[in-house]
Order: sequence, then structure tokens, then C-alpha cells
Amino acid sequence: MTFRYNKTKHYFAHKSLPGLYPKEEIADKSPKSEKKVYGALKKAISKEWYAWHSMKLRTADNKFTEADFVIADPDRGILILEVKGGHIRKEDGLWYQGKHLLKMPPLDQAHRCRGILLDRFMEKRIDSPTIGMAVCVPDMLVGDGPTQDDLRGLVIGEEDLPYMEEILPGLMAKAIPKVRQTRGGWIKELHSMWCESWVPHPQLCLRAKLDMIKRVQLSLAQFESLCRIIDNDRVLVKGGAGTGKTLLAMELAKKEAEEGRRVLVLCFTDALGFELARVLEGEVNITAAPIGKFALKLLMDKGHDIEESYTPEFWDPITLEAALDGMPDVKERWDTVIVDEGQDMGENDWCLIEECAEKRGRLGVFMDDTQAFLERMGVGEEFEARCMKYRLGKPYLCPEGIQALADAYVRMRGNGGEDWPAVGLSKVKAAVEEKVIKVVGCEEGKVHDAVGSEINNLLGEGFKGSEIAVISLRGMDLKENIMHRDKIGMHQVVLATDESASERIVCDTFMRFKGLERPAVVVTDLRYVKDRLGTRMNIALTRALGVVRIVGEEAVLQQDPVLPTFVKTS
Repeated sequence: MTFRYNKTKHYFAHKSLPGLYPKEEIADKSPKSEKKVYGALKKAISKEWYAWHSMKLRTADNKFTEADFVIADPDRGILILEVKGGHIRKEDGLWYQGKHLLKMPPLDQAHRCRGILLDRFMEKRIDSPTIGMAVCVPDMLVGDGPTQDDLRGLVIGEEDLPYMEEILPGLMAKAIPKVRQTRGGWIKELHSMWCESWVPHPQLCLRAKLDMIKRVQLSLAQFESLCRIIDNDRVLVKGGAGTGKTLLAMELAKKEAEEGRRVLVLCFTDALGFELARVLEGEVNITAAPIGKFALKLLMDKGHDIEESYTPEFWDPITLEAALDGMPDVKERWDTVIVDEGQDMGENDWCLIEECAEKRGRLGVFMDDTQAFLERMGVGEEFEARCMKYRLGKPYLCPEGIQALADAYVRMRGNGGEDWPAVGLSKVKAAVEEKVIKVVGCEEGKVHDAVGSEINNLLGEGFKGSEIAVISLRGMDLKENIMHRDKIGMHQVVLATDESASERIVCDTFMRFKGLERPAVVVTDLRYVKDRLGTRMNIALTRALGVVRIVGEEAVLQQDPVLPTFVKTS
């Protein structure tokens, strides 16, 4: 599974008031010469001017430089003031600082800074003002100053510091004799480049995905353990929601195929089957499909003329018919059959599965009894008795808080429910505080609008449409089900079985989305649930790899056995 990430979003204090920055004092490690100039400027900067100490800059070829002070007069332009401490002199055409030869003449670094600022303004399409340069030598008297042409009238010394308030406007005028009128924006950009404050504020989606990647790594350890028993012909793997059954099933299929075996991967729901086929597309020797569609194709390949229908009465006998009259020759069958969602397979389905595995008899079944929703057989006691069994460890795909909430519904779906363990409740509360879980209550009749708003919020937090799923707790036979809408708010949505589902916001039922996951899940349609709320909610919540939003009418949420404590009104 591959996730793409956007860069962390940072918030800068762009809005600045005139004055000297930093406002109070510069860093202790700053040179004494710069501290002298800072103290003089602090008294001299007018109410309309700006100044920044130590502006760090980087060139296009990744070289770094620094402007000691950048001073801005909104009506005239920018002055880069280079500070040279100690005794500065020029001898035989070379500049010295004390006994040491300067690496570059006094204004060269300011020239480099000026070039970077002009480039930056151009990149940002900001109309740049004129940028001038000057030098301050605060540790020595300069008198008339050097006669070097580029420095004439642009060097101030120790004797000027007490009178900086009077001297600075004249120095600015000499450095910028011609004023260039601009449309503004450059002061805001300067303040941003200097960066008054920075508080990292990673988008919710980034935090969720980083956490998700850490959790997915746990599947590697489980897969290594699973591989130790997989050479048995019959393996039954059980695990709760979020233990990585589907992920492990795919990894097992790839491993078997790499060893030269023809592999068939079957599941119960169409959406999961199509997703498995998409993810495994291009893998040599692997066929993946939902069992009903697979059975229908077997029959049609044998010449049966069957018109597909979407009623249960149509699908129930199809797998049995395929097992009896649709199978290829034994030598053309599969070496390994892997079944996901084993708890939802019925008696006829198992007949087909056994026939498909007839060639070598290698069969791996992944299942979760707690997510069985249909009145079907599951694997059956006889089949289970013939299997090598493996139980997956604790769930890891969902964040702890979401898993704790899903577990609460499993415990409370009996008569009257049970009290929450304190640790589970604390995990949910922490997840709510961190915005991993959000329960949104709305007015009667406003659920779809509230779901649309939550989609907007998720997109604003950096999630892509392809990372969001809206899951209804009701079946598709209910005409009021949100899955029957083409749009939610401003957003186009598709069913999980749609060919473009991997690129779009999906809206479907909890049953049709079983086995699938997305970083962000919105659970809704609670008002239509009449029975088995715990199972429905457990299935829906555990589809969320990163964050979950539960949206319903406030009156309905207040009647829920778990949610009232966490409801926020939209």
C-alpha cells in the first residue's frame, strides 16, 4: 500500500507592525558589534519604518549568506546594512579586519543579499522596490570615510551611533537616490523570509498517515509468523477487524505466485473483489475476484446464457451451478486458493471453493466471526477441524482510539451492553481531543449537509478525495440511503464498485465496503438502523486507517449507547 504525502503546512507571522525585529533583544551569541548597532537602531527606527536583524538567505545554487540588518522605508525602499566589527582598514588595495585579510570587500556580501532578494521577489511575482546598501563599523571612528567609489557616503562609524535617528534617513537617501514606486507586498514578504515565529502545524492527514505507516509495519511480523504454517494444505486464519487479514491474504497470494503456483483469490463482497483485482493486477499467476462474479464468469465461459440480476435469489444458486457445471479441467485449475471474508461464504460458495482447489488442495481462509452479518454458514465445523489454525494478534490497522470505539460496540451489542473498561474510554477521549475521532450532531433533516461539511473539513486538512469514504450503516435496499446520491454537498461521489473508485470519494454501505479501508471515513445514516447496531458500527469504524467522522441527527446520537459524551453540534 502506497501513500503520498503533502509537505507539512507551517504558519508564519506574516502580519507585522513597523519597528525593529526582534522586538526585545538579539541573541546572546550575536557579535558585540551587531549588538551596538541593534541598540542604536532600536532608538532610531521611526514609527513607519521596519528593520530586521540577521536575515538568513539562500541562493538558487544552495549557498547561504546573511544580511546583518535589512531596513525598510515603505516610501523609499530597502537598505541592506552590513556590519563590520573591529578595526577596518584598506592597505595596498586589500581590506583588513584587524590583522586579518577580509574574505571579501565590505559591500560584497550585501551585493549577494541584494541579488537574492531581487530573485525572491521575482519568484513570488512581487513588485520590488529599489534596494540600496551601506556599511556600519561600530567599533571605530570613520571621519569622512573611505574614498572607494562604491563606499563614498555609505559608511557610518562609532561616532554616528548616538545620532542614528537623524543620520539614518540621510543614509537611506544616499543609498537609494531614486525612488521606484511599487504596488506593495514586499514588506510582508521580507517579514516572512526573516520569520518572526514558526509553530509547526502538520495537517491532520499527515499526522494520520505517518501514524498509519508505523502501524502497517506490524503486519511484517505477523506475515513472518504466518509463513511458518502456510505449507499446510488447509490453513484457517482468524482475526478481528484491523488485524490485517486482507493485507496478509494479498501477501500470501504474491508469495505463492512467486513460487510458481497458480493462485486464485476470492472474497464475498464485489467492492473488495474489484479492489483486490486492481491491486494484484500485473502479478503473474494470480486471479482475484468476488466469488459471485467469478462463478458467473465460469458459467458464461462454458456457454451458459445468463442475464445478471442483483437480487439475492439470483446469486444464491450461481456458485453451486458453477461448481457443478462451470469448472475447467482439473489440470487447468489453481494450485492455491485464498479466501478472504470467509465468515460470509455460504454452503454453495464452499462447494465452488473446494472444486477450485481440487488440483492441489492448497486452501487458505481468512475470516472474522465478529463481522459475520449475513445468515450464512461460515467455514463449518467439519472444514475447521481439517485446518491448521492461526490466530492473528491484536488489531493494529486502526488507530487505538478508533479501535477502542469499535470494540465498545462489540461489547455493547448484547442485551443492555456493558460498561467500558477505563483504558478503552481514555483512548477514545484522547482520540477525540486529537481530532482522530469526531462525532457531529446536526438538526433533523440536515445530515447530508453535515456530511458534506465534514468532507470539506477533511479536504481542508489535506486528505484527497481518493482517501475519503462515506459509509452508510444501512443496506442498499433503502432508498433514503446516502449511497444513492451522486453528490454530497459540492462533491461528486461514486460507489465502491465504480471503476473510478480508487480516484474518487466513495459513498457506499458498510457491507459493500467490508475488507476495504481508507485514511478518512465518514459514518452516517444512523437514523435508519433498527437492529444489530453494534455489528454495523464495528464494521464501519474499522474501515478507517487514520480518522473517523460520525455524523447524525443530534437526537439520534444522544440515544446511541456509546456516543453521547462525544457529540459536537454542527
